[in-house]
Amino acid sequence: MHAPALIGFFGLAAACASEQFPPGGPILHTTPKIVATIPDTNAVNVKAKHVVIKFDRVMSESPSGASSLALMFLVSPWTGQPDVDWRRDHFVVTPRKGIRPNTVYTVTMLPGVTDLHSNSIKTTATLTFSTGPTIPATAIRGIIFDWVGNKAAPKALVEAIARPDTNTVYLTIADSSGRFALQHLPPGTYKIRGWLDANSNRKLDQRELFDTTTLTLTDTVRTELLAFIHDTVGPRIGDVKVADSVTLRVTFDKGIDTAQQIPSIRFALKAKDSSAVPITRVVAGTVFDSLVAARRKAHDDSLGRLDSLRRADSGVTGRDTLALRRRALQRQNRRDSIALAARPKPSRPPPVTEVVVQLGAALTPGSTYRLSADSVRNLQRRVRSSALAFTLPKVPSKDSLARADSLKARRKPAAGHPPPPRRP
Repeated sequence: MHAPALIGFFGLAAACASEQFPPGGPILHTTPKIVATIPDTNAVNVKAKHVVIKFDRVMSESPSGASSLALMFLVSPWTGQPDVDWRRDHFVVTPRKGIRPNTVYTVTMLPGVTDLHSNSIKTTATLTFSTGPTIPATAIRGIIFDWVGNKAAPKALVEAIARPDTNTVYLTIADSSGRFALQHLPPGTYKIRGWLDANSNRKLDQRELFDTTTLTLTDTVRTELLAFIHDTVGPRIGDVKVADSVTLRVTFDKGIDTAQQIPSIRFALKAKDSSAVPITRVVAGTVFDSLVAARRKAHDDSLGRLDSLRRADSGVTGRDTLALRRRALQRQNRRDSIALAARPKPSRPPPVTEVVVQLGAALTPGSTYRLSADSVRNLQRRVRSSALAFTLPKVPSKDSLARADSLKARRKPAAGHPPPPRRP
């Protein structure tokens, strides 16, 4: 039976079903299932003008997590948002510029399609077919990262633009771990571009993180995309936090060029009277935190050994509560480390956004300082110098502390007396 006839058949069946089943029907609690597609998956020499996806029940026009059904479908090659018609128990998907001859198509239905009882399909479904005689067994596989965030980019969009015919654009979406696959593309040279589609409009907009690369496809090839904001303005100081009287944590508004050595950045700190505060060391925030964690671990290990010796000397054979807690914490840390190691990581270290500035003299409470950073480069090697003023909080006086203690004592109810009722 031809595709148009089948579509008509589905429409007639839906019309009959509306007379047989009363509104509201029995409530279902199971996940909807796809029972048929037109064309069939992996079909070749397809002549259809539409793609039909039929379910085992009546579906909803309102998907979960999207404003329209069209946003639940990706059609590759991509020619724009497809037209999606709701026909009760099936959807009719039509590519924006129709189905072309001698082309392999991949139609992806994203998680969130829902039935009338709010049961959603939580997995991705893919249909591949060809209007030509073959389907190439090729694939571009890879993973896309939020590079500055040092984490995978789930649901990022990835496109492959054919060269030199840039009008042909293949599109896919990354899974929850940032992995993606563009399959069944003709062999050739492609420009690969991936981006974090923050506003879900399926277009690369300003301030969205992206990365590009060019590769040649013959069979199967792998690649990695390190997405970041491509900005023509260099990094600037966005925040300064006083960790203690001789330590500042400085955050920049964007990643610093990975080729720029953090200790080589020229920082200067001046008081309100323009006197300079000596700076002894500048390191990346991650380096500083690693050193602190290593010292803490060494300290905890030494305490553990000391506890063991004390128990041996005293002849205590029961479980020591403190040691038990420490061992439980160590086990949890090992589990966290294993889970962290299992996550995909970029092959290149992430750009630094936070640095720690250590001082040679203590800062004065209540005073204002101005920190400057000279010639900091962003990931596109754009240079910028910036400065930021900050003020340390004042140390409370003895009189104010005494007044606070007195106020707490007056508010505390006397022994044996209930607290006063709260005012409405």
